[in-house]
Amino acid sequence: MDSSETMNRLLEAFESTLQDFMASPTIAALARGEMTVDEYRSVTRELYHQVRETPQLFAMATTKFKGRQRDLVKMVLSHCISEIGHEQLALNDYVTLGGDGDRIPYETPLPATTALFGYWHYQITNLRPIGFLGYVFFLEFLPTNVGNGLKDMLFKIGVPEAAVSFLAEHNEADVHHNRLMEKYAEGLIVNEADFSAVVYGMQTTSRLYAQMLQAAREDVERPFARGWNWSELYADGLTPEELGAERKVA
Repeated sequence: MDSSETMNRLLEAFESTLQDFMASPTIAALARGEMTVDEYRSVTRELYHQVRETPQLFAMATTKFKGRQRDLVKMVLSHCISEIGHEQLALNDYVTLGGDGDRIPYETPLPATTALFGYWHYQITNLRPIGFLGYVFFLEFLPTNVGNGLKDMLFKIGVPEAAVSFLAEHNEADVHHNRLMEKYAEGLIVNEADFSAVVYGMQTTSRLYAQMLQAAREDVERPFARGWNWSELYADGLTPEELGAERKVA
């Protein structure tokens, strides 16, 4: 496939997908000034859980690369490494907004968040692994296209600048990552089936991401009964008692 044509077609698909995302309930509410600071704090909590999974899932996708696709393994893994630790930015924003961050790494995310990164795993292991690029494409181009506008909307509802470090970082860093997408399109998308898988991944990520944001907003009024993520607890040699299990999760 012609790489420049492929990239242009991906950008066209992104523009359509972005319009759909911007019309989603949470973003529309934010644009109207109807989102609350507490709801945004809840969003940062879910962003922590979502972003923490991203580097390892992206790296897992490289195990499926074959032939000339292997030439991009080093580039993709470098990209993965650059994403490590971004979940801490979301957690920092959560704490800045008054949340208690001690328990967050050891609790279960909302079901909508689990559905989002569960889909990525399913795409990689059960569908065409290259479709995972759709997730990367959408979430890398999203902040560079509308990040500044989203920050302004958040400021208008009372979110302080110190609490948008996650969005601000991706607004800047993803400019470089956008350029990587051109190389990915050239080296990884080799036929129409690959292209369709990437577009589907982009569209599905947009819808599931919007659902995660909406679920985070709703969690403020109707909290989900979160349990412990025992795998994370055991990995760090902790017990619920050591985290103060009797305390209410903020």
